Formats: sequence, C-alpha cells, structure tokens
Amino acid sequence: MKITSLLAAGLLAAACGQVSATDVSQNVGMIGGPVYFTGSFGASHIDGDEFTDTFTFTFSASSGLSTGSFKSLQMDGKQLTLSSVKLNSYDLTYSNGVYSSASYIDLPVNSPFTLTIKGTDPGIFSYSGTVYVTAVPEPATYGMMLGGMALLGVVARRRKG
Repeated sequence: MKITSLLAAGLLAAACGQVSATDVSQNVGMIGGPVYFTGSFGASHIDGDEFTDTFTFTFSASSGLSTGSFKSLQMDGKQLTLSSVKLNSYDLTYSNGVYSSASYIDLPVNSPFTLTIKGTDPGIFSYSGTVYVTAVPEPATYGMMLGGMALLGVVARRRKG
C-alpha cells in the first residue's frame, strides 16, 4: 500500500513539474475609421514560466502609422520581466520594473500587423494596452488632390481674366 501511495505521489509531482506557460495568440479587429482606428489587447498568465504572446491587428485601410503602449499589473509584489517586444520587425523599447511597460509612436504598418511580447511571468500577472492607427492616404489620393487643386486654379484664373 505504501509503495502504491509513493508511486502515485511521484507521478503527481512529475505531472505538476511539466506545467509550462500558455502562450496567447489573439486576432484583434481594430474599430473606427476611415482615418483613425483603435484596438485593445491584453493577457494574463499564472504559471511562473516564459511566454510568447502574439497579437495580430487588422484595420480597413491598407496602410497607416501606428502608435501604442501597454503596462503590466503586478500581483503579490511580483513583476513581469520582458525580454523582447516587437511590432512586425521593429524592436520596441521596453522597461522592466514595478510595472513593466512598452510604448512607441508613429511606426509604419500595413493591415494586418503583429505585436509580439516575450517575457517571464512572476506567477500571477496580467497586462493590457491599446494600439492606434492613423491611416496614410494612397499615392493615388494625393494625385487626385493635386489634380483637383490644379483644376480650381484653372477655374479661378479664367474668372479673373
């Protein structure tokens, strides 16, 4: 009976030791438009292990300039340790401390784009943030605007003369 109990306890301990981080992968449809879009994201972890969270953002314009930030919430005095924060291929600046965080401003993006956050959680923590995109007009839009201004100039010149 003791051997069975010891064997069961050993199997249970081995199973608990194999618990690993659950990575988050989320699609975020940004709202707003046609010029300004916004999307919120966040994750919680409770296992005290490394994680890689990926957030894929989509918006209805073809390209834009993205600005965003996030901040962690500590639990029981423990803090998140970030090891990498990337927006597509851009390495973002981040800070580790009481409240680990990252922010950036005006990076060019096309829809969809990806934010990847890597780090080690302290056991129980969560973070959240917001991403904004300002749509950048297509080159054809600039051409139409210049053409319209030229047409207005021609009309104004004809009225004068």
